[in-house]
Amino acid sequence: MLHDDARPGTVGPVARPPFRVLIVDADPALLATARTALDGLAIDGAGVTLDSVTSAAEARTALQEHPDTALILLEIALEGGRAGLELIAHLRRDLGNRRTRIVVCAAHPDAASEEEAITANDVSDWRPKAELTPRALRTAVAGQLRTFAGLQALAAGRKGLARMLVATTGLLEMRTPDVLFPNILPRVVGLLGIGHHALLCIQGDTLPRDRRIRVRAATGRFARWKDVDLAELGEPRVEAALDRLSPGSETIVEPDFCALRLRASGGITGMIYVEGRNDGTAREWQLLELFRNKCSIAFENALLIEELNTSQKATVLAMGALAEYKDNAATGHLQRMERLVGAIARELHRREAFRDELDADFVEKVGLAALLHDVGMLSVSDETLGMPGELTGIDMQMIQRHTEIGHRILAEAAVPLRGRSLLSIAAEIARCHHERYDGSGYREGLKGDAIPISARITAVADVFDALITRRQYRGAWLVEDAIAWIIERSGRDFDPRVVDAFVHVVRRFQTDAPDWFPRAEGSHGMLGGAIGRKLRALFGRRAAAM
Repeated sequence: MLHDDARPGTVGPVARPPFRVLIVDADPALLATARTALDGLAIDGAGVTLDSVTSAAEARTALQEHPDTALILLEIALEGGRAGLELIAHLRRDLGNRRTRIVVCAAHPDAASEEEAITANDVSDWRPKAELTPRALRTAVAGQLRTFAGLQALAAGRKGLARMLVATTGLLEMRTPDVLFPNILPRVVGLLGIGHHALLCIQGDTLPRDRRIRVRAATGRFARWKDVDLAELGEPRVEAALDRLSPGSETIVEPDFCALRLRASGGITGMIYVEGRNDGTAREWQLLELFRNKCSIAFENALLIEELNTSQKATVLAMGALAEYKDNAATGHLQRMERLVGAIARELHRREAFRDELDADFVEKVGLAALLHDVGMLSVSDETLGMPGELTGIDMQMIQRHTEIGHRILAEAAVPLRGRSLLSIAAEIARCHHERYDGSGYREGLKGDAIPISARITAVADVFDALITRRQYRGAWLVEDAIAWIIERSGRDFDPRVVDAFVHVVRRFQTDAPDWFPRAEGSHGMLGGAIGRKLRALFGRRAAAM
C-alpha cells in the first residue's frame, strides 16, 4: 500500500483531520493524476490524504483498517472481472458503510456495469478515465468530500442529540442540590466523551456572600475533593479557567478543557470544569450550550427547593419549639427527635418493611414532621402543665386532648397541599403518637397496623428521648436502661418491627455518634417510684407504678 500526503508543504498542526481518499487501481496513472489534481485542496480547513492499493483484496484490508475513508476512486474492471462491483457490495452491505463516497474511474466504460453500479450499489459518480483531467477530478473529488462531510455532520448531530437526551433526562426531577450535583458531572462527561476528571463548584452560597469558590462535587482525579475551597486544590489552571466564566462567557471550549457557568438567582453561581482533550468544534460548543441551559434550570430549581425546604424546616422548628417551651421539654429534644425518627424510618425502608406506607418521599419528610407531634400542647393551660403529682380528671383530659387539637391544626393547614405532604404526615403523628400497639392508648384506642407507621415510629423515639433526658421533676435514665425498657414494652406499647429497627439505629449511634445522647445523671432507681408528668401522659399509671 502506498501512503501519500497530498499537502507535503504543510507545517504545524492541521486544524481538522484530513479527508482520507483511497485509490484502487493497478494502473499508477490514476494515482499520478490524483496527486496533481488534489495538491493543496482543502475543504473547510481539512486537507486530503491519499492511500493507494492495486487490488480488491488490498482495498478490503485498507477499508477494514480505515473505516473513516471519505472517498474511493475505483477502477471498476479490477482483475479482469467483477471484483470492482463485489468490492462496492462489500463496503455497502458487509461493512454497512453508507457514508464513504465512491467515484468509478473506468478505463473501458460499459453501460451495463455503470447501470448496475449506480442503481444497485450506491455509486456516487461514474467517470471515463479518458475524460478525467486533473481539473475535472479535482471538481469531482471536492463535491464528494463536501457530501461526505455533510453526512458525517448529520451522523454526529444525531449522536450528539442522543447523548444530549441521555445527559438531560431526569435532571429536573433531581430536586435537591445533594442529589443533583453528583449526578450532573457523569452526564456532562458522557456528553463530551473527553475524560472523567471534572468539578462542580459553587460561588456565593455562603453568608455573607463572597467570591470564594467551593467544590460541591468531583470525579476522576478530583474525586477526593468535596466541600472545600477551590484554592485548596492547588490547581491554578482550573482557577484561571473558572475565573474566565462570566455572563458574557458562559460556555468555554478549549483544546484541553471545557467550562460551563450555571445561572442562578440570589447571587449564587454554579460552575463546571471538565478536563480532557476535545476538538473544540462548533458542534461541541452547541451541545454544551444546550446542556448548560437545561442544567441551569435544574440548578436554579434545586437551589429554590433547598431554600424552600430550609424555610419550611425553620417554620416547623419554630412551631415545635413553641410546644417544647410550653411543655418544658429537655434542651435538644426536637433535634434528637428529628434525627432518630428519620433514622428509624430509613432503616425500615432499607429492610423493605411497611411498603404500602413507607417510601422514599415519606422517609425524607417524617423526621421533620415528627417535630410537630406535641404542637397541640399549646392549648393546655400552664396550670395543668405545671401541676405537681399525678394528673386526674379534667386535667388528664386536657392533656389527652392535645393529640386531637394538634391534629386539627395541622390537618387544616395541610388541606391546600397535594399528596402526602409534610403537614399531613405531621397531622397523623400528632393524633396517633399516644396510641399503643395493643390498643390501650388514646384517644381512639387504635391497635396494631391501624396506627399510622409515622406515629408508631414517633412513639418509640418520643418515649426513648423522654427517658434519657433530665426533666425538672426527675433525673435522666441511663441509655441501656431506656433501651431495655423499650424492648420490654415491645408488642404491648410498641410495634416490635419498629423496636427492632430502633435498637439497630441506637446501637449505631452509640458507635458512630456517642455525643448525640444527653449526659445521663443516674438510673431510673433515682426517680423515687415516679417518672413524672411526661411519662404519665404517655402511659398513664403503668409508668408511674414502676
